[in-house]
Amino acid sequence: MARPKICILFAGGTIGMVKNPKTGVLQPATEASEIIREIPDIQKFVQLDLKMVVNIDSSNMNPSHWTEIAKSIHTHYDKYDGFVVVQGTDTMAYTASALSFALQNLSKPVVFTGSLIPLSEIGADGRNNLIYACLTATLDIAEVCIVFANKILRGNRAKKHHESFVDVFHSPNYPYLGELGRPTALFEWRKKRRKRVLKFKPNFDQKISVLKLFPGFDPYIIERAIERDAHGIIIEGFGPGNIPFIENSLVAQIENAIDHHIPVVIATQMEKGITNLHAYEGGFNALKAGAISSHDMTTEATIAKLMWTLAQTRKVSEIKDIIEKDIAGELSL
Repeated sequence: MARPKICILFAGGTIGMVKNPKTGVLQPATEASEIIREIPDIQKFVQLDLKMVVNIDSSNMNPSHWTEIAKSIHTHYDKYDGFVVVQGTDTMAYTASALSFALQNLSKPVVFTGSLIPLSEIGADGRNNLIYACLTATLDIAEVCIVFANKILRGNRAKKHHESFVDVFHSPNYPYLGELGRPTALFEWRKKRRKRVLKFKPNFDQKISVLKLFPGFDPYIIERAIERDAHGIIIEGFGPGNIPFIENSLVAQIENAIDHHIPVVIATQMEKGITNLHAYEGGFNALKAGAISSHDMTTEATIAKLMWTLAQTRKVSEIKDIIEKDIAGELSL
């Protein structure tokens, strides 16, 4: 049987650093061959191509890079059985969420992975992560996912959780898609391979504000977001999305944002929790003022989805319909 064809898209991060033979200092790899030669055994099972998209620390990742990665996958979509995206872990959940909206209706997997230790180091976690990501890209799965340690996670449900080899990412509001081992287990709630027509919408509007509430939060902060012409605002509320509504009330500011055609999305500060604007008076006041609920989306998915939605429309009513609708498995209704 022919080996599956997998395309690795390299976007930087620790996994792609190699040791300078002269100085011994770790530095970003400059050629694909430097990475591929670190995992020679995998090519017995798959045909690998590696394309350098960008080589940056993931702290420097921004929506233009999301678009670039999505366009690269779209360009080569019919040539490969699956894709592996390699980038740094710090913003991986944002990129994976973004690609789940940019590349809807996938018929094959897009697998993200990375590492805490460079491939060239002894005991590197990146070697196994990259091998298992490539193998996962050959399996019966058809969505954007993250493979790290022994877990396969839905990309837009994942959060970076810990700087440890076994627990870097977790999925607080959705079960794992699979577990890597002997044998690898894929769970029935994953999206499976079948012929689908890819929906390609790779653009994002990054002109948003994300505000985390704290006791004593100054309502003027929201006014400043409105004054700077933010196209959207996300507020991480207390508990299931509560906001102050007596002293330091935010109700008037939310109403003002809506009057300026700026959507306001209420999220929760709880990792494992759901935004429920009907539960308490604080949330209900936000709802009556015109706020939109993020439901059980992660903050990373909420940010990526709002940016993606704003690139489609600036009408608040249409934005509300899209944000509160499940597009790519990012929320449960």
